[in-house]
Amino acid sequence: MLYRNITGTDLNCSVIGLGTWGMGGVGWARSGKANDEESIAVIRRAIELGVNLIDTAQPYGMGHSEELIGEAIQGLRDKVIIADKCVSFRKDDQTPAVRDWSPDVLRFQLEGSLKRLGVEQIDLYQVHWPDPNHSLKDAFCELNKMLEEGFVRYIGVSNFTPELIEEAKQYCPIVSIQPPYCLLNRAVEETVLPYCEKTGLGVLTYGSLGGGVLTGKYTERPIFDPAAGRDIRTGFYPYYSEEKWPKTDALLCAMREVAAKRSCPVAHVAIAWVLSKPYITSALVGARNIAQLEMNVAAADVVLTEEEIAIITAASDAAIA
Repeated sequence: MLYRNITGTDLNCSVIGLGTWGMGGVGWARSGKANDEESIAVIRRAIELGVNLIDTAQPYGMGHSEELIGEAIQGLRDKVIIADKCVSFRKDDQTPAVRDWSPDVLRFQLEGSLKRLGVEQIDLYQVHWPDPNHSLKDAFCELNKMLEEGFVRYIGVSNFTPELIEEAKQYCPIVSIQPPYCLLNRAVEETVLPYCEKTGLGVLTYGSLGGGVLTGKYTERPIFDPAAGRDIRTGFYPYYSEEKWPKTDALLCAMREVAAKRSCPVAHVAIAWVLSKPYITSALVGARNIAQLEMNVAAADVVLTEEEIAIITAASDAAIA
């Protein structure tokens, strides 16, 4: 496994990070003891393979993802970097996540996350989404208190603009950002990534496999069965829509050609393309089982040539045009 440092910290993160959104259950038709046992096994196997960055948030199954991580890392706390998120939280499993960074709500969320994780300190506490309805100053002053009190080692943000980051940095040190980034979603290349490259801000990308579409496992547009439980990919990721599928499929064809010449899975091409950017610290990727995990982790060893990057990027340009 390769590791990249978040500038100004002692966080040396594995270039493949484990995302645990799907493990929570809500929105993924994933629940039950068997799935929980499998999720715990995935987390532990990831650590064995050198993955030290584990990302979660309270909305992932009403804190269930955090509970699974807490159980999985017993006796292994010194081997993992826990990246959790605040501001976006669920009041119950039926309502949408609420964005609220009022100081008392932030404190409530922190206490809950620490308890569910079974830890005394969170390594990287990230602000999940901006909250336009409450004071940014009050929020980040409260987050700075958490740093000073030792409940949090470092503060990061997610889905922020450079302007918001600069404002937040007046009240609290910010070390990283977590944006969506993949071959089908490159909007952050316009302002966010250049800002991070210039300032040295760590970048943990999510959606690196486009909600599963960039694994190459779909040879035709999938239609998820509502009877099997709501699959959140249909709403969060637009790449599966009937309108966008032809362009998505054309990109996948180009990726398959590169993968075939390398004798590697298409998913490796997608992840390696993200990691080809030197200012990307880690690509967060989910895994439902150990086989998926091991396939994803192996992508850390794939280094694309300049020619391959050019071919894939050109296909991506056409797909998102």
